[in-house]
Amino acid sequence: MAYEVFETTSHDYDPVNKYIDEKARLRRTKSTWRNTKSLALFLLALGVFLILAAYAYHIFKKPHERLLSNNEVIKSEEKIKSNLNEEISVKEEKIQDLQNEIDSNPENQRLKEELEKIKEEKNQLESQLQNVVYNSEAVVFDKQTVGEFIITTGFSWNTVDDLRYGKKHNTDWCYLTKSGTTLDYDFNSNANQDVNLSEMNITKSEAESYKKYCSN
Repeated sequence: MAYEVFETTSHDYDPVNKYIDEKARLRRTKSTWRNTKSLALFLLALGVFLILAAYAYHIFKKPHERLLSNNEVIKSEEKIKSNLNEEISVKEEKIQDLQNEIDSNPENQRLKEELEKIKEEKNQLESQLQNVVYNSEAVVFDKQTVGEFIITTGFSWNTVDDLRYGKKHNTDWCYLTKSGTTLDYDFNSNANQDVNLSEMNITKSEAESYKKYCSN
């Protein structure tokens, strides 16, 4: 009985499998890199946002320059006078009450002493009312806008009364700022201001050309 012989051939697929595995690994690596890059960009954007938010909060909380006008001086004076008048009225009522008690009981020495004390307090208040003096320093700012730059001149008086009654200011200064920046150029300073000028994108000679806008 004859037997038929068949030849079999075996194939080595290891290189193909390795190629497929390598391709899969590269895809996973690229995917991981993209995710890492996206996360880094997100964290960077978040950091910038937090810095800007903190800066905005700082600007919001920063005390703003207060311009003192003659109307404000008058209103401040009227408020002080009103308070003094109110205290004087209270003293007058107290004096009247004590006087009535003394009329009913003229021998009461304690009431007489208290009456003299209240009268003295009333006299002191009336003296304050006639001589309302402001001891706090007064500061006024004058601003001029030229293009994108703001020229601010500051004037200072020793007291509000000096300002109110037209006395000459004892101190003045002037500086230049640019819209959208927080730094300034001080015309009266001898210090190095190169950083400020760079932030304002202006040269020193260009900045000095704005000095003519300072108020006298």
